[in-house]
Amino acid sequence: MTTLPATSRVPVAAALLAGVGAQFVDDVAYFVLPPTVLLAPLGGLLAVLLTAAAARLVSRNRTGAGVARTGLVVGAVSAGVGLLVSGLGFLAVVLAGLTVLAGVAGAVAGRGLTARGGE
Repeated sequence: MTTLPATSRVPVAAALLAGVGAQFVDDVAYFVLPPTVLLAPLGGLLAVLLTAAAARLVSRNRTGAGVARTGLVVGAVSAGVGLLVSGLGFLAVVLAGLTVLAGVAGAVAGRGLTARGGE
């Protein structure tokens, strides 16, 4: 049995830029859209979707464990910036958790990454 080395290096600068960018694009969209009662939750959900897209973009040239780790970094940075901007309310913490999950899911989804067992 041989073990192939997993490339797990994370592009830190790109991941930081993507995470911060996802939150600030969300904030810009909130100012462009009228802040009514019906559109207010859209800001948090838009940040989750933008984080998933940013994680997918940053991790496009990664393989192996580096894909999920890159998505995790993008999601964590985006969630951290979101918590700094919006505070530590219950809904903000829930959306931060969803943002971290969206970062990993956005990076990994549709890639066909599978675990190899017992070959």
